[in-house]
Amino acid sequence: MEPFDLPTLDGLHLVPGLCDGVFLGVEALAGFPSLQTLPHSAQIGLHGVNVHGTESRNKSMIVHIQNPHENRKTEDVAREMVGKRTFVGWPFLQEGFVVAVSDSLFKYEQMIVVPGSAPKIISNPHAQYALSHWKAKAERIEHMYSKKCGVITGDIDVLVHVRPLKDGALGSRL
Repeated sequence: MEPFDLPTLDGLHLVPGLCDGVFLGVEALAGFPSLQTLPHSAQIGLHGVNVHGTESRNKSMIVHIQNPHENRKTEDVAREMVGKRTFVGWPFLQEGFVVAVSDSLFKYEQMIVVPGSAPKIISNPHAQYALSHWKAKAERIEHMYSKKCGVITGDIDVLVHVRPLKDGALGSRL
């Protein structure tokens, strides 16, 4: 081991703050986490957030997400989102392509019904075994955000099925 001496600034000085032109919040570059893109509230309370493998015994900052799609039909959400890019995996966002939207009874996917015509959103009922699988997945997501992130999502009524994208994966198709 040998000592390390920090380099000197040789007459220069550090300028505190952010550089001009930095985008923050909603205007931040794609992929940067921000709560400013979702309506929410926050409060300090006892919630048992998992910190380093143990439930917190102290108060934590808990974020309550307000659902902007409350009281919307799943089919309408599917028409809006399927075939578009989105970001998933908050707080470490990754870009993805929405391939379907589902609720507890149906999966809504984009399909070409008549060759040569525009694709339409089609509802396909879940198989019998998939009904409990869907509910378990929704509960697992709700529990993970609640206990690991301190984010209360409320009941999850709709799941968005997303394929992760790599840079340029869709290229000129969008």
